[in-house]
Amino acid sequence: MKQLTELATPFASVDTTLGNDVQWLKAQRLKALAVFNKQGLPSKKEEDWKYTSLWELSQQEFTHQASESTITAEQVEQAALLGDSYRLVIADGIFSAELSNLTNLPEGLFICPLSSEQGLAKAQPHLGQQVELAKAGFNALNMLLMNDGYMIAVKAEAQIDKPIEVLVINSGATQHLATHLRNVVVMEENCKATLIEHYVGLSDAVSLTNVITEVVLSSDAELNHYKLQQESPNAFHIATLSANQGRGSQWNTSSIALGAKLARTDVQSKLVGQESHTTMDGLYIVTGEQHVDHHTRIDHTVPNTTSEELYKGVLDEQSHAVFNGKVIVHKDAQKTDANQQNHNLLLSRGCEIDTKPEMEIYADDVKSAHGSTVGQINEDNLFFLRARGLDEVTARSLLTYAFAVDVLERISSATIREALSAQVEKHLPKGGKVL
Repeated sequence: MKQLTELATPFASVDTTLGNDVQWLKAQRLKALAVFNKQGLPSKKEEDWKYTSLWELSQQEFTHQASESTITAEQVEQAALLGDSYRLVIADGIFSAELSNLTNLPEGLFICPLSSEQGLAKAQPHLGQQVELAKAGFNALNMLLMNDGYMIAVKAEAQIDKPIEVLVINSGATQHLATHLRNVVVMEENCKATLIEHYVGLSDAVSLTNVITEVVLSSDAELNHYKLQQESPNAFHIATLSANQGRGSQWNTSSIALGAKLARTDVQSKLVGQESHTTMDGLYIVTGEQHVDHHTRIDHTVPNTTSEELYKGVLDEQSHAVFNGKVIVHKDAQKTDANQQNHNLLLSRGCEIDTKPEMEIYADDVKSAHGSTVGQINEDNLFFLRARGLDEVTARSLLTYAFAVDVLERISSATIREALSAQVEKHLPKGGKVL
């Protein structure tokens, strides 16, 4: 990625960069270029990246121009999490109208690619409002090189009947392809929708996905937001999900990481309206030499807000996981109720977890709890299952699934819960199908 710091303009390496002729976006890109050239990628000297090295990523030479995609409709159907949904497909970094299913959208729902003139215009008031340009380097890189993404808007009082699945597929046809996506979701008062961000790799190709999703929830809006990452075992995946929540809003989010060689996801929520609530869950299952890093942050800025957070991890072989969860109860944010938990299951001597739950409380009338655990499969439970006729592989898979299933059971939709459970089963260390 050395060539990125040498760009004379933010458009030098990408002929088809999104919004080349849009003046306000050009201005933001020039600012992003200056920020990125000044600080580059984050290093382990920074506290938030203390346990995650980007050295291997920094040695890659990525291309930002994909060959024409050869992904078929059949491959899309096989990769999609749900069969019945409103579907937007981004194939090898570019929106595909042919592979998407955006017909017959209900009244009150707007979906379009960010690369369209209408999508970019609708996104402008919200683009860059939920993330700090100077943080972590990747935010500036995303603004600098974003080439597509999506814009979703839900009108007041709308109740969207089917889930929206955004399917981002990398076919592997273009080696070392870097995809920079920017997504914006805006929900008006008293509406409800379900969104799935699904990232899939169809080969073992080296790739980079750098994605930012910004969410704006107005009063009493509810968004059930799921992220499933199943990219190539040689992929690098960097993601930020950030939400701003108005009075009485609910953001129920689950981040499930199963693929990629190195995956980093930042999930952030700012509760700015009273009676707002965040459920922030996650599950990561890693093996081999995979590295997965989750950093979460919940800001309780006003009184009478609540949050629930549960992250679980299953690690095997030489894998490494990082969890850093921060809950901040700001001054005068009385009557806050916050709970944060991180639990990890280690299946080998070679794996490693760095876990750091944090709470900063500046108010005195607060209910809060946080904690983390690290352990192994209970040998008594394993013996119990073996004594009843299960082989060791199946018994271990069953106990591993039982550990992980808590996160899945918190998903309200039975259809989505079952679909995600099926994907989790395929990635259980030690193999074997859950009975």
